[in-house]
Amino acid sequence: MNIMLVSVTERTKEIGIRKAIGAGRKRILSQFLVEALMLSVTGGLIGIGASWVLIQVLSAALDTTYTMSAGVALLAAGFSLVIGVLFGLSPANKASKMPPIQALRTE
Repeated sequence: MNIMLVSVTERTKEIGIRKAIGAGRKRILSQFLVEALMLSVTGGLIGIGASWVLIQVLSAALDTTYTMSAGVALLAAGFSLVIGVLFGLSPANKASKMPPIQALRTE
């Protein structure tokens, strides 16, 4: 959520320009929701990859067998996706409701 709030704050002028040339609330909202979704999915996949590497290292170091089930990996990816969308809603909504004049005035 913090990353998306910073993204909205830094891109205020872009939001104002897009709204001034006719981008609707839904377009702005979807732009930031897609960005939040991509960030959360990428983070989830990196986490799953890091977990898999750690499992391989621990299996070799401790001479035991650890596994990661596909169900757990899918659950983690789904959880990451849901959290990304839920916490991306507030910044996306803030961006989509911003009046174009106010957005263009900010520095």
